[in-house]
Amino acid sequence: MSVEMDGAVHGLIETFANLDFRGAPTYCIMLIIALFICMEGIKFYKMILYGAAFVMGFRLSHDYLWAYIPSNELLLMVEVGAGLLLAVLAWRIYLLGVAMIVYQFARYNLRDFFEGPFAVLICIAVSVLIALISIKLNRAVIVIITAVIGGFAAVNIFVQLINVFPINLDAFPGAQHPVWLLAKIFLSAAGVGIQDVRDT
Repeated sequence: MSVEMDGAVHGLIETFANLDFRGAPTYCIMLIIALFICMEGIKFYKMILYGAAFVMGFRLSHDYLWAYIPSNELLLMVEVGAGLLLAVLAWRIYLLGVAMIVYQFARYNLRDFFEGPFAVLICIAVSVLIALISIKLNRAVIVIITAVIGGFAAVNIFVQLINVFPINLDAFPGAQHPVWLLAKIFLSAAGVGIQDVRDT
């Protein structure tokens, strides 16, 4: 392998091992995906569960292990391995997949209200409870989960996009403004209505 090719491969590995999801193009893609999940999540919920489990494994392993693994190649292998492990677990154990996606949602959206071990316990309890409810009300739970997660994610991503968009968007309210919470609720409700919780 030539020196140029070797450098390109190492650069690619380093980029993937230390993925940075911040940036206008990435936010735009993520916004489209979030809106699609909000409005059409029931049709592809299994892929969403597997994808969310993979992302959870990938990000957790990066957050907790990057400082201990100096090699980007090894770090990427560990991240992908952890992601695949959780994705396989979500595939084999459906309730675990539901619990993982709910946990990630609760952990992210409750961090402004709760921190520390207490927050983790609350998120685990909520995720287990919703996973158990999904045994009896599978469609309703999946519709609500995908609509709420997609709606909240879309608004959160849009707020982050405002700060990095090449055009000045200072006219929009700040990230902590109550209008964004109303937008999340409205978009989530619209997603639930469009997907329809009733079994057809």
